[in-house]
Amino acid sequence: MELPRLVEIYEKYENRGVKVVSIDSGTRSLAATEFLAENNVRHQVLNDLDGEVMNTYRIVAIPVTVIVDHEGRVMFRHLGFADEMVPRLEGEIETLLAWKDAN
Repeated sequence: MELPRLVEIYEKYENRGVKVVSIDSGTRSLAATEFLAENNVRHQVLNDLDGEVMNTYRIVAIPVTVIVDHEGRVMFRHLGFADEMVPRLEGEIETLLAWKDAN
């Protein structure tokens, strides 16, 4: 399940300016609200009621993880999620942070 791992990534990198935003499609149900609370989700969770975000980022299946650089460019994109992806995501984040610091 990706959300608890995203919470961990957010907590690890929030002090370095990394933002994590989760996008929900449709109206948030009570069960979803309870799930967010149970998993201590503190990062932004937005609702994409009209599909605008899904269209903008060309998302055709979920979950999708999109890593955007400090200038708003999509740099990495992953379809699906497995716990084994966490080191890869962290490596990509570290790469972008180093690139930002170097420029």
